[in-house]
Amino acid sequence: MIGLAVVLWEATVKQSMFGCALLRPFAVCMISLALAGCVAFDPAPQSKLENFNERPTVAILPFAFDIEITRLSTVKSVEETLSDDDEASQLAETLMEIRSNARWMLLSRLAVGNGFRFVSREETDALVEELQIAPNTLPTAEQCAEFRRRLGADLLIATNILDYGKVRWQWAAMLAFADLAAETIIIGLASGGNPALILGNVGIEVLANSAIFFGGGYLFGVAFRPVRVEARVLETTHGYPIWQSMEESVYAYGALKLLPEEVRGRKEAQLTLNLAEIMESLGDSLTNQGFEAGHFRLGHW
Repeated sequence: MIGLAVVLWEATVKQSMFGCALLRPFAVCMISLALAGCVAFDPAPQSKLENFNERPTVAILPFAFDIEITRLSTVKSVEETLSDDDEASQLAETLMEIRSNARWMLLSRLAVGNGFRFVSREETDALVEELQIAPNTLPTAEQCAEFRRRLGADLLIATNILDYGKVRWQWAAMLAFADLAAETIIIGLASGGNPALILGNVGIEVLANSAIFFGGGYLFGVAFRPVRVEARVLETTHGYPIWQSMEESVYAYGALKLLPEEVRGRKEAQLTLNLAEIMESLGDSLTNQGFEAGHFRLGHW
């Protein structure tokens, strides 16, 4: 968590992540939470690998957005009217910084767990560019082998941000319908088919689901800013996928309450908290896998 707070602090001091000085108090709060033991996030699990040489070497590939975001207001609170050119420029910069910071969040959480060694971001990015690995695509077996041969990587982590504030309507509609159908059946059975109760619940569910699945902001004092991320791990001997996980976070009410009022309602603060929660969950899951370098170097996979 301390690593995450430092990353957020650097981003806000430079005003490069969101271009907003109001996020500086947010970073200060995040650092305070980290140093105090952090009530918003759990401590990182520790690897059981005592031998440093048994830690697999990991290359974390550049993050990608798997959803098209066309408006700056989707990921950031915007107080002024921007020209089309200014909005396009700020949006591109903001999305790039979100991807970069998410990558550092994952790296920080993995580093705290002491279960991996890491290829530098500069070396990873240079080889990704040279091999022409496109965003949202998994490396081929041949490309994986190049990471092993040239950078000594045992594992590659490929991560896509599936939803960020904006949620693809197909996924949102499917979840909203499934949630509504399940609750309607339960209430119908419990109430003997009472139409008033069933219709009342439908109204509440439509309101709640609109906020949760479509990023509708505040509902009953809770800020809903959906974030969903998918990560895969590939071993580099044969290019086989050996781990996959998808995590989502809709709100971080407890953490938001600890932030100053001027920061709490900002989209970028809410989304950053949800993204940090996901990166910590993904990092912890990977640490708990207990991967050992010898397994990959001996070709057991």
